[in-house]
Amino acid sequence: MRTLRKTAHARTLGALVLAAASLLAATACGPSDDKAGATPPPKSPTSSSSSAQPSGSASAPSSGKPSVPSSAKPAASSPAPGRPGEAEGDPTGIDGNCPDAYTDVTVEWAVPPAKDDSKLLLTVTNTGTRPCKLRSHPVLRLEDGHGRLVGVFANSEPQTEVTLAPGKAAYAGLLLRTGNKEVSTLVKDMALAPHGQRPDDNTGEGVLLEMPKGGVYVDDKVRVTYWNGSSEAAVTPLFPH
Repeated sequence: MRTLRKTAHARTLGALVLAAASLLAATACGPSDDKAGATPPPKSPTSSSSSAQPSGSASAPSSGKPSVPSSAKPAASSPAPGRPGEAEGDPTGIDGNCPDAYTDVTVEWAVPPAKDDSKLLLTVTNTGTRPCKLRSHPVLRLEDGHGRLVGVFANSEPQTEVTLAPGKAAYAGLLLRTGNKEVSTLVKDMALAPHGQRPDDNTGEGVLLEMPKGGVYVDDKVRVTYWNGSSEAAVTPLFPH
């Protein structure tokens, strides 16, 4: 907007100069005026000084034009706000896993809670623009005041790595307890570490998963499966064989 105002100002001054020149040409009637009008500007000190002043005033905005782009350079070079890695494409996660910032994880019952409230299903969706991999299991910690780490079903690891295309989902089963509620602990949240983070690396990063129904009851047998491309395969280890 500042550039447009300066450009309009320069054109107005230019129009005034042209109008003044036309008025002088129209009023020049005598022979001496013809000679003065025919005299080249360099040979007439008076005409050169008078023409220098309008041209100087009209060129003032043009001399200020370079300051407009120079003042705009910091804003142009400053990074635009947005998610990390937007300008270069989606970032890679830990050990090549799906980047934590480009996934969405939800929690729901694996079985209707009226029948069984000890089993949950975790669903992770790739919200990025590139395919990504899930090479591990969800690293979960209980928000029970102790930060207990959730164990893993060792026999739930899929034979091939799970690859998520953009918009696609993978699943993990979560067995909350094997005993009764009376001997279990009420947990309202679980902390999910970034995908690919090792269980021993408690960095405090990740997301907080809110448990359904205001909280779930867990015991010391709580375990989670590896990420799997099939929801059925993910919850199978939760049931006794």
